[in-house]
Formats: sequence, structure tokens, C-alpha cells
Amino acid sequence: MLKKFSFLLILILILTACSEEEAKLATVIGDIEENIDVEIIYNHSEAITFPAVVRSSGKKPVETEYKGVELKALFETLGIDTSKFSRITFNAYDGYRVILSMEEINEPSNVYLTFERDGEIMKSKKEGGNGPFQLVIRRDPFSQRWIKHVDKIIFQ
Repeated sequence: MLKKFSFLLILILILTACSEEEAKLATVIGDIEENIDVEIIYNHSEAITFPAVVRSSGKKPVETEYKGVELKALFETLGIDTSKFSRITFNAYDGYRVILSMEEINEPSNVYLTFERDGEIMKSKKEGGNGPFQLVIRRDPFSQRWIKHVDKIIFQ
């Protein structure tokens, strides 16, 4: 009986691990696309937790808490010299796209790539979440240019 239970437990653990979607994120500079080691984001020394209000059309505002890395700090860690670019495009898994100027990105404490919401790692769209990465612009009072499911960062 114990062997049967152990086998079932191991099988459940394996199936659960295989069903979780792996977080992916890439940068595109010119013709070169490179995948980012997402552990750099999850374990970034400058990742912070901050409050935000999520506003969706037709719904009441929701106070929430995000954890993420300010883009300036992330790009610095990745060794990307942003002074060569005037804007950055963020693409989402579902086709949505947002373009930000370097001025917005360089504003202190403004633009974050988040990976946790209310203390939990964000799930992918397939798993019913807003992640694995969401762009949050803290000075966007209506959350209109926030973008869920970010999978590419294109430097222009």
C-alpha cells in the first residue's frame, strides 16, 4: 500500500512540474534577439515591493502590491547601454504592444518589470494570470499603458 501511495505521489509531483509554464523573456537589439535568464529578474538585488491601484474599465479600482525591478536597474544589470536608444517597445504574448520613451523609463521610481502580485509569483496567461511579467508604470494614473504577459523588449 505504501509503495502504491509513494508512486502516485511521485507521479502527481512530476505531472505538476511538467504542467507549469516556464517564464520566458527576450531582448531585441537590431537583428539580435537574446533570451534573458529570468532568474536575474526574480533574484535582482534591487527588486522592490510597492503599492499600486489597478484600474480596469467597468470595474472598481483594486489596491494591490507588486514586486519588480525598475527597468533602468535591470538594463544596467544586463549590460545594455540605453543611451543609444530613444524608445523601447514591449510586446506581450497575446499581441498587445506598448512603446515608452527613454525619458519615461529614466524617470526615477516610475517603470517596473513586475513578477509578483500580492506576494505571489504571477502566472502566465495560459495559467489564468497576468504574467509571468507585467510592465507597471507608476505615474500612469489610469493603468492604461500597463502591459501584461510581456515576452519581448525591443530597443529602438
